[in-house]
Amino acid sequence: MVAGEPPDMTDIVIIEGARTAHGELLGSLSDVRAPDLGAAVLEALHDRTGVVESEIDWVGLGNAVQAGVGQVPARQAVVAADYPDDTAATTINEASGSGLRAITLAADRIDAGRADIAVAGGTESMSNAPYLLREMREGRPHGDTDLVDAMVHDALWDVGYDAHMGELTEEMVEREGIDRTAQDRYALRSNRRAAEAVESGVFDEEIVPVEVDDRLVTDDEGPRGDTSLERLASLPAAFREGGTITPGNASKLADGAGAVLLADAEAAADRGLGPMAHVEDYAVVYRDPAEFSEAVADTLESLLERNDLDVADVDHYEVNEAFAAQTVYVRDRLGVPEERLNPLGGAVALGHPIGASGGILTTTLVHAMVREDHDYGVVGMSVGGGGAVMMLVGR
Repeated sequence: MVAGEPPDMTDIVIIEGARTAHGELLGSLSDVRAPDLGAAVLEALHDRTGVVESEIDWVGLGNAVQAGVGQVPARQAVVAADYPDDTAATTINEASGSGLRAITLAADRIDAGRADIAVAGGTESMSNAPYLLREMREGRPHGDTDLVDAMVHDALWDVGYDAHMGELTEEMVEREGIDRTAQDRYALRSNRRAAEAVESGVFDEEIVPVEVDDRLVTDDEGPRGDTSLERLASLPAAFREGGTITPGNASKLADGAGAVLLADAEAAADRGLGPMAHVEDYAVVYRDPAEFSEAVADTLESLLERNDLDVADVDHYEVNEAFAAQTVYVRDRLGVPEERLNPLGGAVALGHPIGASGGILTTTLVHAMVREDHDYGVVGMSVGGGGAVMMLVGR
């Protein structure tokens, strides 16, 4: 779905969206496994809509860091949420795009007549990612061996280039001439907007409380509204000597889950369920794996062209902030209005639980569109391996 006219799709609606809070790495949600974070969201969607679990034809959950999670994480979440035994569940792994690709796959299933109602999104616990002893299968008679961080290896490392995605982003920074100050300024804005959103309770309607050790986790961790350009400028480069990307202007490692309930519009109407938004179209673009940041702009450009929309026609862009440099590049290349791009902050402040972010960002977008009475919104992100996925929703 790259070029040409948008498909003549069935009218597919988003009935509700729910997410957990963002938990920092080894933070408030670190004792909760990814399937259980997903289960909390699945339960909330049922409770908020009254849709009987037996009416849900398919559940798709993204999950990118799968080492040690156990067999079919999406199915584990379905079982833990007490959905019927015959509920079909699929786990989707397309790196950062996993959660949003689950949603687009749900839309495809409904469009194809294979489902009337589906739940899709993602779940991730980066805190529970194990370290791997890759040489132990055959054993080592003597000598040292290396521990491999599954969190990095499975989600943040380009195998073909044998490089961290942060290092590949540094190459994009050089190609496009994006300086450190522009990245830090964007990071400052993200933190301030996210902190304001958390403080004002804007996210309260979308967050599902998660019980951890007899307490409820309801607040996003991460935003630092009191940071400053001076503080951000003092942080060392993370990926190369003399580089521009730092822990302050890159997305935070995080835990969380988010999902939406989708349905054929007629099936929703039959059950008296009013939609929050309609799925209009989506686009996926891939290019050289080192150019995943550029792919985000390609995909957004393609999506707007396919639907005969200008950048100014979209009221709210919820674009994952894998790196501030990437978001600055997309903003400047396409001319996205500053006030419409991640107006509630983004992953630089709140965190990027890799496979869950698509479900989380879609939830945030549709709630914001209802609250602000917006006509169009776009949600999307880069995908490891050189790709990006974007979805257009309308009201």
